Amino acid sequence: MKTIVKTALATVLLVVVIATTAHAQQYPKATGYVNDFANLLTRKQGTSLNNELAAFEKKTTIEIAVVTVPWLNNQSIEDYTRGLAKEWGVGKRNQNNGVVFLIAPKERKMRIETASGARSILTDSRADQIRDEAVIPRFKAGNMPQGIIDGTHAIMRALDASSAPVTAERETSQAPQSAPWTSDDTKVLGYVFGSIAGVVLLGFLILPPVRRSKARKYVLENKGGVASRFAEAERTARSSDVKEETRKKLTKLKSEFSSIDRLTATSEGVNWLETREKLDSMDYPLDDITSTMKKEITFAEKARKEGPELLKKIPGMLEAAEKKLAEGKSSPKAVRYLEEARTQYAQVQSQHSGMTMIDWVILYVILSSIQSNTANAESAHQYANTDHSNDYSSSPSYGFGGGGGFGSDSGGGGSSGSW
Repeated sequence: MKTIVKTALATVLLVVVIATTAHAQQYPKATGYVNDFANLLTRKQGTSLNNELAAFEKKTTIEIAVVTVPWLNNQSIEDYTRGLAKEWGVGKRNQNNGVVFLIAPKERKMRIETASGARSILTDSRADQIRDEAVIPRFKAGNMPQGIIDGTHAIMRALDASSAPVTAERETSQAPQSAPWTSDDTKVLGYVFGSIAGVVLLGFLILPPVRRSKARKYVLENKGGVASRFAEAERTARSSDVKEETRKKLTKLKSEFSSIDRLTATSEGVNWLETREKLDSMDYPLDDITSTMKKEITFAEKARKEGPELLKKIPGMLEAAEKKLAEGKSSPKAVRYLEEARTQYAQVQSQHSGMTMIDWVILYVILSSIQSNTANAESAHQYANTDHSNDYSSSPSYGFGGGGGFGSDSGGGGSSGSW
């Protein structure tokens, strides 16, 4: 009976969070042209790609934002991407030339969103082509960083038409006159074709066995290391703080590896080239699952440590916000944020007694949301009581133009996909 009550409590609290989040969608603050909130890129990859996009914007005036997010906050990929594009103001105000390339790994969805000024060049069909050829295949193979990089490069190539090819007519007019064909030319051509045929035949006879031998050696030498990584991941998964969804992902991936391990134990009838690709394709997903488990454990420890103290501070935060909102001009947005914080706190206050250490993980999420809503209320109130007449006189520090390549669009354009 006690377990049922606690499960019901967790459900009620999470419903409150979802309802209040849906009521007032919040987006992260832009940090650059590359905004890797889901931590899919290395620091070197993110910095390099950010520099490329900054140079591209300087050359073309087109602003491209690459964004990865931990989740879509219960929105469709289209609504979330378009809302974020408007919030950030991607693209020049009078040119509407912004592009947002957004990836949500948890939902396994991606979106290339184009404002009207860029859509005549980066058409929806061209965006579909980039999605199908440069992005999704990499994601399906487990190499998300390369999919992000290749997809961004493909978007840049589609939008930059400064290097137009020479026309066929001009090429023809400048072509030199060919000399008449002789018997010597025929002999030379015969020697060339004979040499090519010999090289091709040699390749068919020698290269495949060599490739298979190298692939076999690679698999047999590396599968032991992969097995050790799985064993370490399974030890981490024993923690009660790891979510069941993450454990299932690990179990599924381990099952795929076990099939490779069994198949290669006898070395009979093995397609070594295909097996090597399968073994390599597990590298990124295994790293991602291991990283996720460690983050879940770290968050749970933080929740149990900081949750009780945060609960004590919430009343003071609410009181300070109420005093601030009582001064100056009223802001409906600020009032709404504060009302949401009060609603969440009232729910927590009536239910938190008797919480176990595990329950604090759930409670901490809601307490953090209360803290965020309280801070947002104060920020919205301050904004409403500040003069913004010169807001667009300078560009924001993260590089996007002042005010929005998506603001005047009546409908979204681009391409969505999943893997």
